[in-house]
Amino acid sequence: MKGVSKEWALSLGFSLFTLLSLGLGLTWVNIERVDMAYGLKRLQTEIDSQEALISKLEVERNTLLTPERLRVLAGQYGLSQARPGQIRRLSASGEELPSPVIKAAPIPEKPKKEKAPDQEQKPRKKGDVSKKKKTEKVADEAPKAGKNPS
Repeated sequence: MKGVSKEWALSLGFSLFTLLSLGLGLTWVNIERVDMAYGLKRLQTEIDSQEALISKLEVERNTLLTPERLRVLAGQYGLSQARPGQIRRLSASGEELPSPVIKAAPIPEKPKKEKAPDQEQKPRKKGDVSKKKKTEKVADEAPKAGKNPS
C-alpha cells in the first residue's frame, strides 16, 4: 500500500461533499416541513375558531330576527303594517311605477275546542271508586277510630 492515488482521494472527497450536502439538504427540508406543519395547525385552529364564531353569529342573528321579537320591537317604535298607498315603487330612472295593491290576509281565529260526544263522560267500571267516594269513606272511618270501646 504505497499511497492513496490522487483519483481515489478526489473521488472520496467528492463523495463526502455530496453526502454532507444531501444530509444538510435533508435536514433543511425536514425543518421546513415541521414549520409548515405548525403553520397549517395554526391556520386550522384559526379556521375552526372562525367557523365557531360564524355559527354563534348565525344563532344570534336568527334570534334577533324572530317574528315575535320583531313584532314587539315594532310595537315599541310605533310601527305597523303599511296601508295601501303608503308604498311607492320607483323605476331606475326615478319614475313612479304603479303599485300592485295586495290585500292583507285576515288573521284566522282559533277554533273553540268542543268536547266530543264520546268523551263527555265514560261509565265507570264496577271496581272504580271516585275520589269523592274515597274521601267520604276516609272521613267516615276517622271518627270510628277515635272511639274507645267501653
